[in-house]
Amino acid sequence: MRVKVVFTGRASEMSGVFSMDVELPEEATISDLVKTVSEKLNPRIYKRYAQGHYVFVTFVNDKPVIDPGYRLRDGDRVTFITPEMGG
Repeated sequence: MRVKVVFTGRASEMSGVFSMDVELPEEATISDLVKTVSEKLNPRIYKRYAQGHYVFVTFVNDKPVIDPGYRLRDGDRVTFITPEMGG
């Protein structure tokens, strides 16, 4: 299956791209997607994601998803947003 991945904010800086299409096996999860993207772009993405050090707000088809085990479907659009801090 193919999903569209969009990175915003610091997620875009870490990945080095704004968007990309990713081929995944059927029944792949968000965690599988992060691992695949990490292997293609920057190994730190998955490592930090898995350790909880780099928090992504994840949207699938413009709806928030918090479960890394969420199963993706062909044609989904996944957006990773890094929360910004400041004050």
